[in-house]
Amino acid sequence: MLDEPTAVSADAVTAPKYQSIHDALLIIIEGLPAGSAMPTERELCQTYGVSRATVRQALAQLEIEQRIYRRQGKGTFVANAKIEQRLELMSHTEGMRARGISPGSKLIDVRRIPAGADIGARLDLVPTAEVLRIERLRLADGEPIAIEVVYLSAERFDGITAALSDSSSLYQLLSSNYGVELASAEETIEAVVAEGREMGLLRCAAGMPLLMLSRRTLDTTGQPIEFVRSLYRGDRYRFQTGLRRPTPATPDLTTPENPVRVRLAVAKDAPGLASVFIEAWRGGYRGIVADEVIDRWELGETTAWLARLIADKSAQTLVAETGPGHVVGFVRFGTDPEDPANGHVFALYVAPSAGGRGVGRLLLEKALTVLDPLSNRPVTLWVFEANERARKVYAAAGFSPDGGRRVEEEFGAQEIRLRRPPATTPAARPVEAHS
Repeated sequence: MLDEPTAVSADAVTAPKYQSIHDALLIIIEGLPAGSAMPTERELCQTYGVSRATVRQALAQLEIEQRIYRRQGKGTFVANAKIEQRLELMSHTEGMRARGISPGSKLIDVRRIPAGADIGARLDLVPTAEVLRIERLRLADGEPIAIEVVYLSAERFDGITAALSDSSSLYQLLSSNYGVELASAEETIEAVVAEGREMGLLRCAAGMPLLMLSRRTLDTTGQPIEFVRSLYRGDRYRFQTGLRRPTPATPDLTTPENPVRVRLAVAKDAPGLASVFIEAWRGGYRGIVADEVIDRWELGETTAWLARLIADKSAQTLVAETGPGHVVGFVRFGTDPEDPANGHVFALYVAPSAGGRGVGRLLLEKALTVLDPLSNRPVTLWVFEANERARKVYAAAGFSPDGGRRVEEEFGAQEIRLRRPPATTPAARPVEAHS
């Protein structure tokens, strides 16, 4: 069952060709494991009907974004996905565990030093006061991702270094051993490059971009507790925050309060797709098809059927999830079986429990981006004629009835064919110079 449609932006029509190819490849990349080989430039030219110059521009942009990397004489490959960290007041250990990543630390150096003017001012200490300088290498699934230096008042937190281990959380120690509860922080982020000692610790090349975070943390009484400087690998880490207007008009699918991620389906998604499919039929199709048709869908058989569809590479399946393994919708698309010149959307389902969040619109937009990034060919689909809600979603995306009608025996309900025409005809498009 689908949610209410919203207007489709015209950007997809006016965007540069290389950007459309970039967006289509990005959706595919996000569903592939790191190290997977990308199609060759020649294959991409043939798939999308564009010049090599356009393909190279799209790949160059993906390389700048560190989504892919190239090996001379070997090809282009999918890069390691970046760890995405919310800008929140939590420890490295808490942040990694929240994302299903095994956290780790290696204590590099601990010493007592004078605070000096800079650190003293940040911790409300006189320059001659002693501070603890704790330097640690932060790990994610055993891989070094950051160098962290923490400054604490040596007088207030005397003895904390004896309790600090590679697996312990500093914030937990502050709470359990010193009764300190953190309340707020001020943080800045700057871009720097790797050099010298940092290269060895982070196992990166000279000149690699790093993200330098500087944070001053306050407790519930407003007293400064720590000052931290951290260097994160720019190729493995990115930070996310949410920006909200006081009275937003519509929900944003990418905000932390309403997170929806779209990716390629994998074999283990089959049970989730089956649950969405059955929930959508039971919640949205009564009165459109007979109850006995709806009630005969069984989870085990539906799961097996969808597992076969995911494995069938003649079409692609994208899933929408609100958390790891929590599938709330899916779309399947490929070539029109009645006319190979057309694209075709075989199925689009959203769980009723996820309705009203734009999931159906998002899935359809992503499918069209992968299926037909340049909007240069027709795309068709079949929909139950009585399914007004779905028809509104498709109409908002540019689909309209083309006169095709059918009644499939297993469903016994009238369907109509919808078609989205190409944005331009081949004759109207400018000729692109080939390299």
